[in-house]
Amino acid sequence: MNRKTAPIHPGPALLGGLACLGLSAVIYRFWAGIGAVSNLTDGHPWGFWVAIDILAGVALAAGGFVTAGLVYIFGGKRFAELARPAVLTAFLGYVMFVLGLIVDMGRPWHMLYIFVGNHNSPLYEIGWCASLYTLVLALELLPPVFEKYSMDAAQRLWRSLSPWLVIVLLSVFTLAMTYSWIWLAIVASLLLAWEILMRKGVMGRQRQTPILLIASGVMLSFLHQSSLGSLYLMTAHSLNPLWHSPLLPIMFLISAIAAGMAMVALESLAGERFLGHKAPFSPLVDMARIVPVLLIIYLVMKAGDILPYGDWRGLLSLNLQSFMWWVEMGAGVAAPLILYLTPGFVQKRSGLALASGLVVGGLIINRVNVAVIGLQVQRWQSYYPHPLEILITMGIVSAGLLTYAWASANLPIHTRE
Repeated sequence: MNRKTAPIHPGPALLGGLACLGLSAVIYRFWAGIGAVSNLTDGHPWGFWVAIDILAGVALAAGGFVTAGLVYIFGGKRFAELARPAVLTAFLGYVMFVLGLIVDMGRPWHMLYIFVGNHNSPLYEIGWCASLYTLVLALELLPPVFEKYSMDAAQRLWRSLSPWLVIVLLSVFTLAMTYSWIWLAIVASLLLAWEILMRKGVMGRQRQTPILLIASGVMLSFLHQSSLGSLYLMTAHSLNPLWHSPLLPIMFLISAIAAGMAMVALESLAGERFLGHKAPFSPLVDMARIVPVLLIIYLVMKAGDILPYGDWRGLLSLNLQSFMWWVEMGAGVAAPLILYLTPGFVQKRSGLALASGLVVGGLIINRVNVAVIGLQVQRWQSYYPHPLEILITMGIVSAGLLTYAWASANLPIHTRE
Protein backbone atom coordinates (compact mmCIF):
# COMPACT_ATOMS: atom_id res chain seq x y z
CA MET A 1 0.00 0.00 0.00
CA ASN A 2 1.40 3.35 -1.06
CA ARG A 3 1.24 6.15 1.49
CA LYS A 4 1.20 9.75 0.46
CA THR A 5 3.66 11.89 2.32
CA ALA A 6 2.63 15.39 3.28
CA PRO A 7 4.30 18.04 1.12
CA ILE A 8 6.97 20.15 2.75
CA HIS A 9 5.81 23.74 2.94
CA PRO A 10 8.43 25.98 1.29
CA GLY A 11 8.23 28.69 3.96
CA PRO A 12 9.30 26.68 7.03
CA ALA A 13 11.70 24.66 4.89
CA LEU A 14 13.40 27.85 3.70
CA LEU A 15 13.55 29.29 7.22
CA GLY A 16 14.88 26.00 8.57
CA GLY A 17 17.57 25.92 5.90
CA LEU A 18 18.63 29.50 6.66
CA ALA A 19 18.68 28.75 10.39
CA CYS A 20 20.94 25.72 9.80
CA LEU A 21 23.25 27.70 7.54
CA GLY A 22 23.38 30.49 10.10
CA LEU A 23 24.23 27.99 12.86
CA SER A 24 27.01 26.57 10.69
CA ALA A 25 28.39 30.07 10.19
CA VAL A 26 28.23 30.71 13.96
CA ILE A 27 30.17 27.50 14.65
CA TYR A 28 32.73 28.54 12.05
CA ARG A 29 32.94 32.01 13.65
CA PHE A 30 33.86 30.51 17.04
CA TRP A 31 36.32 28.09 15.44
CA ALA A 32 38.08 30.48 13.07
CA GLY A 33 37.61 33.81 14.84
CA ILE A 34 35.65 36.93 14.06
CA GLY A 35 38.00 37.99 11.27
CA ALA A 36 36.97 34.95 9.22
CA VAL A 37 33.29 35.87 9.15
CA SER A 38 33.22 39.67 9.30
CA ASN A 39 34.83 42.78 7.90
CA LEU A 40 34.98 44.51 11.28
CA THR A 41 38.17 46.40 12.08
CA ASP A 42 39.60 48.50 14.89
CA GLY A 43 38.24 51.52 13.03
CA HIS A 44 34.80 49.94 12.59
CA PRO A 45 34.35 47.56 15.55
CA TRP A 46 30.55 47.87 15.39
CA GLY A 47 28.88 47.00 12.12
CA PHE A 48 26.01 45.04 10.62
CA TRP A 49 25.33 42.93 13.72
CA VAL A 50 25.02 45.97 15.98
CA ALA A 51 22.85 47.83 13.47
CA ILE A 52 20.43 44.97 12.72
CA ASP A 53 20.56 42.50 15.61
CA ILE A 54 20.83 45.04 18.42
CA LEU A 55 19.68 48.53 17.41
CA ALA A 56 16.94 47.52 14.96
CA GLY A 57 15.99 44.28 16.71
CA VAL A 58 15.46 45.94 20.09
CA ALA A 59 13.50 48.80 18.53
CA LEU A 60 11.16 46.48 16.60
CA ALA A 61 10.50 44.60 19.86
CA ALA A 62 9.07 47.79 21.37
CA GLY A 63 5.58 46.64 20.42
CA GLY A 64 5.67 44.42 23.49
CA PHE A 65 5.88 47.17 26.09
CA VAL A 66 3.68 49.56 24.05
CA THR A 67 0.83 47.06 23.71
CA ALA A 68 1.12 45.80 27.28
CA GLY A 69 1.09 49.38 28.54
CA LEU A 70 -1.96 50.28 26.45
CA VAL A 71 -3.90 47.25 27.70
CA TYR A 72 -2.95 46.94 31.36
CA ILE A 73 -1.97 50.49 32.38
CA PHE A 74 -4.12 52.76 30.20
CA GLY A 75 -7.13 50.45 30.12
CA GLY A 76 -7.16 49.89 26.36
CA LYS A 77 -9.10 46.63 26.54
CA ARG A 78 -9.80 46.75 22.80
CA PHE A 79 -6.10 45.98 22.28
CA ALA A 80 -6.15 42.90 24.56
CA GLU A 81 -6.02 40.43 21.65
CA LEU A 82 -2.77 42.03 20.49
CA ALA A 83 -0.97 41.78 23.83
CA ARG A 84 0.27 38.19 23.88
CA PRO A 85 1.50 38.07 20.25
CA ALA A 86 3.29 41.39 20.82
CA VAL A 87 4.93 40.16 24.04
CA LEU A 88 5.99 36.93 22.30
CA THR A 89 7.55 38.93 19.47
CA ALA A 90 9.32 41.19 21.96
CA PHE A 91 10.69 38.24 23.93
CA LEU A 92 12.01 36.54 20.80
CA GLY A 93 13.44 39.85 19.64
CA TYR A 94 15.45 40.21 22.84
CA VAL A 95 16.60 36.58 22.73
CA MET A 96 17.82 37.17 19.17
CA PHE A 97 19.51 40.37 20.35
CA VAL A 98 21.40 38.36 23.00
CA LEU A 99 22.39 35.70 20.45
CA GLY A 100 23.68 38.37 18.08
CA LEU A 101 25.63 39.98 20.91
CA ILE A 102 27.20 36.66 21.84
CA VAL A 103 28.31 36.10 18.25
CA ASP A 104 29.71 39.61 18.09
CA MET A 105 31.57 39.40 21.41
CA GLY A 106 32.88 35.88 20.94
CA ARG A 107 33.38 35.32 24.67
CA PRO A 108 29.89 35.05 26.19
CA TRP A 109 31.20 34.88 29.74
CA HIS A 110 32.50 38.43 29.34
CA MET A 111 28.86 39.62 29.21
CA LEU A 112 28.98 39.44 33.01
CA TYR A 113 31.17 42.55 32.95
CA ILE A 114 28.13 44.49 31.75
CA PHE A 115 26.78 44.32 35.28
CA VAL A 116 30.00 45.36 37.03
CA GLY A 117 31.58 47.58 34.40
CA ASN A 118 31.89 51.33 34.03
CA HIS A 119 29.03 52.86 35.97
CA ASN A 120 29.17 56.01 33.80
CA SER A 121 28.78 54.15 30.49
CA PRO A 122 25.39 54.00 28.72
CA LEU A 123 26.16 50.33 28.03
CA TYR A 124 26.06 49.68 31.78
CA GLU A 125 22.46 50.93 32.00
CA ILE A 126 21.49 49.25 28.71
CA GLY A 127 22.86 45.90 29.90
CA TRP A 128 20.91 46.04 33.15
CA CYS A 129 17.69 47.25 31.51
CA ALA A 130 17.76 44.80 28.62
CA SER A 131 18.55 41.85 30.88
CA LEU A 132 15.82 42.66 33.38
CA TYR A 133 13.29 43.41 30.64
CA THR A 134 14.00 40.05 29.00
CA LEU A 135 13.27 38.41 32.35
CA VAL A 136 10.05 40.44 32.66
CA LEU A 137 8.98 39.33 29.18
CA ALA A 138 9.63 35.71 30.12
CA LEU A 139 7.41 36.16 33.19
CA GLU A 140 4.69 37.72 31.04
CA LEU A 141 4.76 34.68 28.75
CA LEU A 142 4.29 32.13 31.53
CA PRO A 143 0.44 32.33 31.65
CA PRO A 144 0.00 30.83 28.14
CA VAL A 145 2.19 27.91 29.24
CA PHE A 146 0.16 27.45 32.42
CA GLU A 147 -3.10 27.59 30.45
CA LYS A 148 -1.85 25.13 27.85
CA TYR A 149 -1.03 22.48 30.45
CA SER A 150 -3.84 23.38 32.92
CA MET A 151 -1.35 24.39 35.61
CA ASP A 152 -3.84 26.38 37.68
CA ALA A 153 -1.86 26.15 40.91
CA ALA A 154 1.30 27.35 39.17
CA GLN A 155 -0.59 30.26 37.63
CA ARG A 156 -1.97 31.33 41.02
CA LEU A 157 1.55 31.12 42.46
CA TRP A 158 2.88 33.18 39.54
CA ARG A 159 0.21 35.82 40.07
CA SER A 160 1.03 36.02 43.76
CA LEU A 161 4.83 36.02 43.58
CA SER A 162 5.47 38.07 40.42
CA PRO A 163 4.99 41.47 42.11
CA TRP A 164 7.43 40.61 44.88
CA LEU A 165 10.00 39.44 42.35
CA VAL A 166 9.56 42.69 40.42
CA ILE A 167 10.07 44.71 43.61
CA VAL A 168 13.34 42.85 44.24
CA LEU A 169 14.52 43.33 40.65
CA LEU A 170 13.72 47.04 40.54
CA SER A 171 15.33 47.57 43.94
CA VAL A 172 18.52 45.88 42.77
CA PHE A 173 18.37 47.91 39.54
CA THR A 174 18.04 51.13 41.56
CA LEU A 175 21.09 50.24 43.63
CA ALA A 176 23.06 49.35 40.48
CA MET A 177 22.19 52.68 38.83
CA THR A 178 22.65 54.98 41.84
CA TYR A 179 25.04 53.15 44.19
CA SER A 180 22.84 54.67 46.87
CA TRP A 181 21.21 52.71 49.69
CA ILE A 182 18.98 55.72 50.33
CA TRP A 183 17.49 55.56 46.84
CA LEU A 184 17.17 51.80 47.20
CA ALA A 185 15.15 52.27 50.40
CA ILE A 186 12.94 54.96 48.80
CA VAL A 187 12.15 52.93 45.68
CA ALA A 188 11.62 49.68 47.57
CA SER A 189 9.30 51.42 50.05
CA LEU A 190 7.20 53.00 47.31
CA LEU A 191 6.87 49.71 45.42
CA LEU A 192 6.01 47.80 48.58
CA ALA A 193 3.40 50.38 49.54
CA TRP A 194 1.89 50.21 46.04
CA GLU A 195 1.61 46.43 46.13
CA ILE A 196 0.22 46.33 49.66
CA LEU A 197 -2.43 48.96 48.85
CA MET A 198 -3.51 46.96 45.80
CA ARG A 199 -3.70 43.75 47.82
CA LYS A 200 -5.79 45.55 50.43
CA GLY A 201 -8.17 46.78 47.74
CA VAL A 202 -7.39 50.46 48.29
CA MET A 203 -6.11 50.75 44.71
CA GLY A 204 -7.46 49.03 41.62
CA ARG A 205 -5.84 45.73 40.71
CA GLN A 206 -5.57 43.82 37.44
CA ARG A 207 -6.92 40.37 38.18
CA GLN A 208 -5.01 38.38 35.59
CA THR A 209 -1.73 40.24 35.28
CA PRO A 210 0.12 42.01 38.14
CA ILE A 211 0.33 45.68 37.26
CA LEU A 212 3.82 45.97 38.75
CA LEU A 213 5.07 43.42 36.21
CA ILE A 214 3.72 45.44 33.30
CA ALA A 215 4.84 48.78 34.73
CA SER A 216 8.37 47.50 35.25
CA GLY A 217 8.54 46.32 31.65
CA VAL A 218 7.37 49.70 30.35
CA MET A 219 9.87 51.58 32.52
CA LEU A 220 12.84 49.36 31.65
CA SER A 221 12.08 49.46 27.94
CA PHE A 222 11.65 53.24 27.97
CA LEU A 223 15.06 53.62 29.58
CA HIS A 224 17.13 51.43 27.32
CA GLN A 225 15.39 52.35 24.06
CA SER A 226 16.51 55.93 24.63
CA SER A 227 19.91 54.91 26.02
CA LEU A 228 20.76 53.17 22.76
CA GLY A 229 20.58 56.63 21.21
CA SER A 230 22.73 57.99 24.04
CA LEU A 231 25.54 55.68 22.91
CA TYR A 232 25.92 57.71 19.74
CA LEU A 233 26.04 61.05 21.53
CA MET A 234 29.69 60.16 22.10
CA THR A 235 30.41 59.96 18.37
CA ALA A 236 30.27 63.68 17.56
CA HIS A 237 33.70 63.42 15.93
CA SER A 238 32.72 60.55 13.63
CA LEU A 239 28.95 60.42 13.08
CA ASN A 240 27.68 62.46 10.15
CA PRO A 241 25.79 65.62 11.28
CA LEU A 242 22.74 64.36 9.37
CA TRP A 243 22.27 61.86 12.21
CA HIS A 244 24.28 63.08 15.16
CA SER A 245 22.10 65.15 17.47
CA PRO A 246 21.60 65.87 21.18
CA LEU A 247 18.04 64.67 20.51
CA LEU A 248 19.18 61.17 19.54
CA PRO A 249 17.89 59.49 22.74
CA ILE A 250 14.41 60.97 22.26
CA MET A 251 14.42 60.22 18.53
CA PHE A 252 15.46 56.62 19.19
CA LEU A 253 12.61 56.24 21.67
CA ILE A 254 9.91 57.81 19.47
CA SER A 255 10.98 55.90 16.36
CA ALA A 256 11.03 52.65 18.37
CA ILE A 257 7.49 53.21 19.65
CA ALA A 258 6.21 53.99 16.15
CA ALA A 259 8.00 51.02 14.60
CA GLY A 260 6.92 48.77 17.48
CA MET A 261 3.27 49.57 16.78
CA ALA A 262 3.81 49.02 13.06
CA MET A 263 5.49 45.70 13.84
CA VAL A 264 2.46 44.59 15.86
CA ALA A 265 0.26 45.21 12.81
CA LEU A 266 2.72 43.55 10.45
CA GLU A 267 3.14 40.42 12.57
CA SER A 268 -0.64 40.09 13.06
CA LEU A 269 -1.34 40.37 9.34
CA ALA A 270 1.54 38.01 8.51
CA GLY A 271 0.23 35.51 11.06
CA GLU A 272 -3.18 35.67 9.41
CA ARG A 273 -1.68 35.17 5.96
CA PHE A 274 0.85 32.44 6.69
CA LEU A 275 -0.18 30.83 10.00
CA GLY A 276 -3.96 30.98 9.76
CA HIS A 277 -4.53 33.11 12.87
CA LYS A 278 -7.37 35.58 12.40
CA ALA A 279 -5.96 39.07 12.91
CA PRO A 280 -7.99 41.35 15.22
CA PHE A 281 -8.19 43.98 12.51
CA SER A 282 -10.27 46.64 14.26
CA PRO A 283 -7.79 47.05 17.17
CA LEU A 284 -4.95 47.20 14.64
CA VAL A 285 -6.67 50.08 12.84
CA ASP A 286 -7.21 51.84 16.18
CA MET A 287 -3.51 51.46 17.00
CA ALA A 288 -2.57 52.66 13.53
CA ARG A 289 -4.15 56.04 14.33
CA ILE A 290 -1.36 56.66 16.85
CA VAL A 291 1.53 55.99 14.45
CA PRO A 292 1.17 59.12 12.23
CA VAL A 293 1.23 61.34 15.34
CA LEU A 294 4.59 59.82 16.30
CA LEU A 295 5.87 60.15 12.73
CA ILE A 296 4.96 63.84 12.67
CA ILE A 297 6.75 64.42 15.98
CA TYR A 298 9.79 62.58 14.66
CA LEU A 299 9.75 64.52 11.38
CA VAL A 300 9.50 67.87 13.20
CA MET A 301 12.39 66.91 15.47
CA LYS A 302 14.58 65.92 12.51
CA ALA A 303 13.78 69.14 10.64
CA GLY A 304 14.30 71.28 13.74
CA ASP A 305 17.61 69.59 14.39
CA ILE A 306 19.06 69.96 10.88
CA LEU A 307 17.72 73.23 9.47
CA PRO A 308 18.80 75.80 12.12
CA TYR A 309 22.42 74.65 12.23
CA GLY A 310 23.11 74.53 8.50
CA ASP A 311 23.45 70.76 8.40
CA TRP A 312 20.90 70.75 5.56
CA ARG A 313 23.75 71.57 3.18
CA GLY A 314 24.89 67.98 3.58
CA LEU A 315 21.60 66.86 2.03
CA LEU A 316 22.71 68.38 -1.27
CA SER A 317 25.98 66.47 -1.40
CA LEU A 318 26.34 63.71 -3.95
CA ASN A 319 27.44 60.95 -1.61
CA LEU A 320 26.11 57.79 0.01
CA GLN A 321 25.25 59.51 3.30
CA SER A 322 23.01 62.09 1.64
CA PHE A 323 21.34 59.43 -0.52
CA MET A 324 20.60 57.15 2.45
CA TRP A 325 19.21 60.06 4.49
CA TRP A 326 16.71 60.81 1.73
CA VAL A 327 15.82 57.12 1.45
CA GLU A 328 15.30 56.90 5.20
CA MET A 329 13.16 60.02 5.49
CA GLY A 330 11.32 59.56 2.20
CA ALA A 331 10.49 55.86 2.26
CA GLY A 332 10.50 55.36 6.03
CA VAL A 333 8.81 58.52 7.33
CA ALA A 334 7.17 60.72 4.69
CA ALA A 335 5.68 57.95 2.52
CA PRO A 336 4.04 55.99 5.38
CA LEU A 337 2.85 59.26 6.95
CA ILE A 338 1.02 60.10 3.73
CA LEU A 339 -0.48 56.61 3.59
CA TYR A 340 -1.62 56.72 7.22
CA LEU A 341 -3.26 60.10 6.67
CA THR A 342 -4.97 59.08 3.42
CA PRO A 343 -8.63 58.49 4.36
CA GLY A 344 -9.52 54.80 4.41
CA PHE A 345 -6.10 53.55 3.28
CA VAL A 346 -5.07 51.71 6.46
CA GLN A 347 -8.61 50.45 6.97
CA LYS A 348 -7.79 47.81 4.37
CA ARG A 349 -5.48 44.94 5.21
CA SER A 350 -3.22 45.54 2.24
CA GLY A 351 -3.00 49.26 3.02
CA LEU A 352 -2.17 48.71 6.68
CA ALA A 353 0.44 46.10 5.76
CA LEU A 354 2.11 48.47 3.28
CA ALA A 355 2.17 51.46 5.64
CA SER A 356 3.42 49.33 8.54
CA GLY A 357 6.07 47.69 6.38
CA LEU A 358 7.41 51.09 5.34
CA VAL A 359 7.68 52.24 8.96
CA VAL A 360 9.49 49.03 9.94
CA GLY A 361 11.78 49.35 6.93
CA GLY A 362 12.44 53.00 7.74
CA LEU A 363 13.46 52.08 11.28
CA ILE A 364 15.90 49.46 10.01
CA ILE A 365 17.40 51.91 7.52
CA ASN A 366 17.76 54.54 10.24
CA ARG A 367 19.64 52.20 12.55
CA VAL A 368 21.92 51.07 9.70
CA ASN A 369 22.54 54.72 8.81
CA VAL A 370 23.47 55.61 12.40
CA ALA A 371 25.61 52.53 13.08
CA VAL A 372 27.24 51.98 9.68
CA ILE A 373 26.57 54.44 6.84
CA GLY A 374 26.91 57.68 8.77
CA LEU A 375 29.80 56.55 10.97
CA GLN A 376 33.30 57.37 9.76
CA VAL A 377 35.71 56.37 12.51
CA GLN A 378 38.84 56.39 10.38
CA ARG A 379 38.39 57.84 6.95
CA TRP A 380 41.09 55.66 5.38
CA GLN A 381 39.16 52.55 6.42
CA SER A 382 35.89 51.49 4.85
CA TYR A 383 33.44 48.91 6.10
CA TYR A 384 30.90 46.77 4.34
CA PRO A 385 29.29 43.64 5.81
CA HIS A 386 30.84 40.27 5.06
CA PRO A 387 28.42 37.75 3.46
CA LEU A 388 28.71 35.58 6.57
CA GLU A 389 27.72 38.53 8.77
CA ILE A 390 24.51 38.74 6.78
CA LEU A 391 24.03 34.96 6.79
CA ILE A 392 24.41 34.75 10.58
CA THR A 393 21.80 37.48 11.06
CA MET A 394 19.45 35.80 8.60
CA GLY A 395 19.90 32.53 10.47
CA ILE A 396 19.08 34.11 13.83
CA VAL A 397 15.99 35.84 12.42
CA SER A 398 14.86 32.64 10.71
CA ALA A 399 15.17 30.71 13.97
CA GLY A 400 13.12 33.42 15.67
CA LEU A 401 10.38 33.22 13.04
CA LEU A 402 10.22 29.44 13.34
CA THR A 403 9.97 29.72 17.13
CA TYR A 404 7.17 32.27 16.78
CA ALA A 405 5.28 29.94 14.44
CA TRP A 406 5.74 27.00 16.82
CA ALA A 407 4.63 28.98 19.89
CA SER A 408 1.62 30.36 18.01
CA ALA A 409 0.55 26.86 17.03
CA ASN A 410 1.12 25.20 20.41
CA LEU A 411 0.30 27.86 23.01
CA PRO A 412 -2.81 30.03 23.56
CA ILE A 413 -1.12 33.14 22.20
CA HIS A 414 -3.84 34.39 19.85
CA THR A 415 -6.66 34.58 22.37
CA ARG A 416 -8.49 37.39 24.14
CA GLU A 417 -7.56 37.64 27.79
